[in-house]
Amino acid sequence: MKRRDFLKYSLLAPFAFSAVGSLLSCGGGGGGSQDSKNPLNLPSEGGGLLGILRLDPQTLNTTAVNSPLFEIEASPDSLEILPGKITNNLLTYKVGNYTNPIIVLRKGQQFSCNFVNRTGEKSIIHWHGFRAPWRSDGHPAYEVGDGGSYQYPPFTIIDRSGTYFYHPHPHGRTGYQVYHGLASMVIIEDDDEDNLRNALDLQLGVTDIPLIIQDKTFDANGNLVYNPMGMNGNMGFWGDTILVNFTVNPYLDVERRIYRFRILNGSNARPYRLVLLRGSERIPFHVIGVEGGLLANPVQTDEILVAPGERIDILVDFRLANVGDVLKFYSLQHNLVGMGGMGSGGGMNGGMMNLINREFEVLEFRVVRDSTYDRQIPYQLSEVTPIDTNGAITQNITLGMSMGSFNIDGKTWNTSDPLYDYGYNYNNGDVVVFRITNMTGMYHPMHFHGFQFQILSRSSGPLRPTDLGWKDIVIVAPGETVEVAMDMSHNFGEEQVYLFHCHILEHHDAGMMVNFRVKA
Repeated sequence: MKRRDFLKYSLLAPFAFSAVGSLLSCGGGGGGSQDSKNPLNLPSEGGGLLGILRLDPQTLNTTAVNSPLFEIEASPDSLEILPGKITNNLLTYKVGNYTNPIIVLRKGQQFSCNFVNRTGEKSIIHWHGFRAPWRSDGHPAYEVGDGGSYQYPPFTIIDRSGTYFYHPHPHGRTGYQVYHGLASMVIIEDDDEDNLRNALDLQLGVTDIPLIIQDKTFDANGNLVYNPMGMNGNMGFWGDTILVNFTVNPYLDVERRIYRFRILNGSNARPYRLVLLRGSERIPFHVIGVEGGLLANPVQTDEILVAPGERIDILVDFRLANVGDVLKFYSLQHNLVGMGGMGSGGGMNGGMMNLINREFEVLEFRVVRDSTYDRQIPYQLSEVTPIDTNGAITQNITLGMSMGSFNIDGKTWNTSDPLYDYGYNYNNGDVVVFRITNMTGMYHPMHFHGFQFQILSRSSGPLRPTDLGWKDIVIVAPGETVEVAMDMSHNFGEEQVYLFHCHILEHHDAGMMVNFRVKA
């Protein structure tokens, strides 16, 4: 592939860090002060100090991603996140001069890369959501020490267009490394994506905008604080400052037209129950995609629930607003953390519950321009064929807790043998219905490696718009039973060993993770 042709299959650096120069300036800074009344570092009702959302739509012009020359390094970095303060204890991915690039791939192409680890500790990259052979999936069995490298065996991209995710997966240190900055997106394109882009006149980084939402805690010098001890470890680590694309208190100027937002919850533990508000009025939007790509049809809603690791693609029609209007993404309270009433005088103090479950602003949109835009959302986005569950195997799984640790069917990760057989063994071509019951007091976003699945039912009520289509994470609320169907068919030529774990990162670091095997 010639360098000029690679733009179509390129790596992008649309936000977060300097790629070929300085970032967009954070007009006026941002942040405000942190105090007991405002632990999530929110702007004031009058607008507060806001920062322009970091976006840089320039593409990285480099060699083809299926070349052995494609190399990605994880190493220390620094960045001004809070205004006037440098966060010096970041870790980031680097490809040439690009940092935490968004990787854009095309269905049907070959993918391979060489991972170089300079983090100071063991690491490996998991290509989250990909259907890849397990030796290219980022299993902890292939983690490498500091200074080491891992060459991913090449494989063909077989997944549908959509928003995917890459992040570290060393056992016991995933939470630390993701929290300190090792996380970004992969975008896969195909004909359905081309059709949608053309129908709505979308441009990546301009009207098709990635949003990585994370919560962090900073010390007085602007460095990240990560101390998952006690309740803030058992519950997962919850930060007190909300960032979008590493921007504190962000805003984005928009015009009256349709925008696409690719939302990735990159937090360690925090779910986001997102609504779009104009004042107190909810503005509807359309869900068009989930982890495994575009839905069959757009689904209108006025709120979505996004758990760590989930990706939800939505369309917002700002023609519903007027020039001069301000719309805001808010995250509302949820019912996903109970822990047996620990928020009302039990083991969890009020400050911890206030940190975990309160309303806060995530991102502000300022409608600044009118437009002659006249496009309409297509009714048909893609084809999603339901999995045939006739004759399927039923696998009952219980999420439990024992001796202060969460587990899966009473099992926790075997630290002495990363390929330990936990008894979940299937044949190539099996269709399995997993019936997952949560017997703990808090939610668990459960993630399968290697295959995507479809959610069949929830004991708590009907499916949500974000439950439709192809998924790789399913939210299981306290006391809830969720059924998902998975087709174990693959053509990788050998037995595959994949992971099933909670995507609250401190939970799977502590052992809420097991292997499952699929024969050749």
